[in-house]
Amino acid sequence: MIDVETEVFDTVYQAVHRLVPEGCVSGVYVPQPPAFPFVTLMETDNATFTRQRSTAVDEEYAVVTYDANVYANDKHECREVMDAIDTALVKLNFTRLSMAFTPNLADETIFRITARYRAAADTNKRFYRYR
Repeated sequence: MIDVETEVFDTVYQAVHRLVPEGCVSGVYVPQPPAFPFVTLMETDNATFTRQRSTAVDEEYAVVTYDANVYANDKHECREVMDAIDTALVKLNFTRLSMAFTPNLADETIFRITARYRAAADTNKRFYRYR
């Protein structure tokens, strides 16, 4: 398995903290965020990129998928933080598969945007656009 979670998380963490230093970023779901804006970034899939598979035993490429959730008290701030995440991940060669406001059923006064990103990664932790 090609593990690039730290590189992706660090990229998103830095993008969020450049925009909002008091923002909180987590790699796991947290039912009661300690502060807003709050971001979760979770790897939801890591699969062998079979079209690039050679006869080598070791995996050379993987397709990775990440889900980002932004929670904020303000709709504008929610969009700004997601825009910073989107810009950072697109620069890494990720493709945004979806992005939409999501009803936050736990507390409807908190705004939430959910987005999904995908890229191929190699053993040197370089990212490639993936459709």
